[in-house]
Amino acid sequence: MRGLLLIGGLAGLLAAASALTRPVVAQDDMTYDLRGPAPQKDQVYQSKTTLKIKDADTTLKVMGQTLNLKMSMVMTDEEEQKVLAVEGRTVTKCQTKILKERAEVTANIGGGPMVEPTALEGEIIISTRKVDKNGKVTWEHSLLDNKPTEKQKKELDHRIGMENDDDLYPAEKVKVGHEWTVQASALTKLFGNSFTDIQGELKQKFVKIEKVDGADCAVIDSAGTVKGKMKDEEGVPALDVEMDLKIRSWRDLKTGVEVKSTFEGRMKLNGKQKIDDTAVDISLSGPISGESTAKLKE
Repeated sequence: MRGLLLIGGLAGLLAAASALTRPVVAQDDMTYDLRGPAPQKDQVYQSKTTLKIKDADTTLKVMGQTLNLKMSMVMTDEEEQKVLAVEGRTVTKCQTKILKERAEVTANIGGGPMVEPTALEGEIIISTRKVDKNGKVTWEHSLLDNKPTEKQKKELDHRIGMENDDDLYPAEKVKVGHEWTVQASALTKLFGNSFTDIQGELKQKFVKIEKVDGADCAVIDSAGTVKGKMKDEEGVPALDVEMDLKIRSWRDLKTGVEVKSTFEGRMKLNGKQKIDDTAVDISLSGPISGESTAKLKE
């Protein structure tokens, strides 16, 4: 047995010695695939996301009265997604377990924070991707264990499934320092089905290679202005939204998983929305920030 250990050690020494004889390639001359490998059936992804809006200037006009206030929100989401079917690089069916999905809202009008879980917190969702003859993509959702309530149906309509983000990254291998521009419409994965008419562009740069939890990750900076329409609870585009964003993400070069991301910027929102069957004019402007983490479950 000890002889085998020695042979194993010798093999390692020989490998190390041979590595010394190979030419050293400067990092600047290496190229990397930023899209990563295709997803595989039965892979499970765990993710956590936090979005914060701090002291936003908010105006509500309802029934002839105007209310001006400062509003802050913290939205948190924790979920586990499993690939159930895949074609090429596209997930066609997936399962999402909503571990936590809620918002905490505070305003400078007295009272403590209001914490409200969504109607889908704690549920398991089965999502199936559909493509019509014109190439339009939609997702159909159902609950694994329950029949959805009316409120849950509305929230399901705002969701998408596990869309890949290939459109955000070059198809070819690129070097550190590479820069490119993508249309904001490629951000569907980030905004889900709650937004429509997404316009604008993001300028992106492959900044460096950095280790996160021992994994080599591509660090990518993105910045730009994004505009769109936010849908109300009935699915009608009701609110104009504009966001100036700066994003830094860390993308595992081996798995293609965005293991970490941070963003900051400003958000403006205005339009009409029904609250308890009453039409309310809403305008909001303030700083936004957030972070997310994800990993491929072993």
